[in-house]
Amino acid sequence: MIPSNFLPEQNFSSETFILDGYSCSVYTSKPAIKSPDNLFSWPEIVADLLAGVGLDNDTAQAGRGGIFFFSDRRVPAPLVVRQYRHGGFWRFLSGARFFSAKRFLSEFKTHQHAAAIAVPVPEAVAVIVVKKEQQPVFVSGYFVTFRLPDCLTLPDFLRSAPSQTRLNIFFKLGKYFKKLHEHGIFYTDMHVKNVLVNRAGEPYLIDFDKSRSVKEPLSERLRRVNLQRFLRSLEKYSSRGGYLTDSDRSAFLIAYAPDSKHYAKLYRQLQRGIFWRRLLYRLGWLVNRS
Repeated sequence: MIPSNFLPEQNFSSETFILDGYSCSVYTSKPAIKSPDNLFSWPEIVADLLAGVGLDNDTAQAGRGGIFFFSDRRVPAPLVVRQYRHGGFWRFLSGARFFSAKRFLSEFKTHQHAAAIAVPVPEAVAVIVVKKEQQPVFVSGYFVTFRLPDCLTLPDFLRSAPSQTRLNIFFKLGKYFKKLHEHGIFYTDMHVKNVLVNRAGEPYLIDFDKSRSVKEPLSERLRRVNLQRFLRSLEKYSSRGGYLTDSDRSAFLIAYAPDSKHYAKLYRQLQRGIFWRRLLYRLGWLVNRS
């Protein structure tokens, strides 16, 4: 079982079981509810994860790692399970092996923080931590949420979205990101494919892995770095054939900085040094150790 000092603010409960030579711990934000309508068969679910059952092959081939889907008698509602993996060059060496569960549980905490401030995210269910009993040095982790129905990634949704719907989406995203920053959340993987949009045009944010949550609002520098990450992602999407307008960008920035002076200052800051940021981003990916 993972030591309790890995639990941020001690606000998780857990259950641990042994499965085919693996020690498996399931962390939830509150004591498990045992009513028939809200019962998870965690040993069966973990057994399938270890066997690769439920893996979404399309997502894996697209480079997004292990994403699993479950929708049967073992869960009260459809689930999405994301396996944690290292990024950059180190993904080829370490893959899904980590030294501790701290990263997994930190995401759980940040995800809950975002939900508590009314930023739309899928409901978090649990973190699953698995380690071999005979090789306890490394652990693997899975993040579990309920599945959002009828959603597309932002790039896929934009392909056929009318102009007014697009503007509404980017305006909402600007407000949501501002709210995250005002509440001390640095959304590390802030890019277009981590925005899901439902049929009604409502955006949701996913994947807070490696994000940080502090008690005070983010500094101006951290806000700028985070916004640059998202705008760089928009540029990348546009360069690959996506249709992105100046109005889309403007709607996002106006919602984030509604005051005209703040908007003008922010725009200048985001444009400054854009060539070097693009170059350093690619170099940083190669040496990413996280």
